[in-house]
Amino acid sequence: MASQELIGGLNDQLNREVTTFLRYMLQVASIKGAQWHSVRDMYQSEVTDEVEHAQYLADQIVMLGGKPDLHPDLTPPPSDVREMLQRDSEEERIDVRNYIELASLAEKEGLVALKMQMEDQAADEDAHGQEMQRLLG
Repeated sequence: MASQELIGGLNDQLNREVTTFLRYMLQVASIKGAQWHSVRDMYQSEVTDEVEHAQYLADQIVMLGGKPDLHPDLTPPPSDVREMLQRDSEEERIDVRNYIELASLAEKEGLVALKMQMEDQAADEDAHGQEMQRLLG
């Protein structure tokens, strides 16, 4: 059984991922205009990626003896596309820090596969943030 600190951290990140894919799904639906086509496509592809992250986290929580505890933030997303990109880029940076911390906790508990997956998810989130910055110009 994993520590409560690790399970709690995984649950916190699970909620961030669920919040993110819900926000991205709503943003995809609201983005209009040919000039934002590439942004809409980027968000649409990210929805699937964020769902996969959330599923992995939920599976790990259960496997480690915990219970997924969902309470996503349902604050409506911004309607301005540039504001979406800026906010989401900042959120991705937070996710990177969280995943690095989770990797460290997993390593301390001897959970090598979890450590490596958390590092992979940190890298994935970093790439998302960089893509958002690129789209901002």
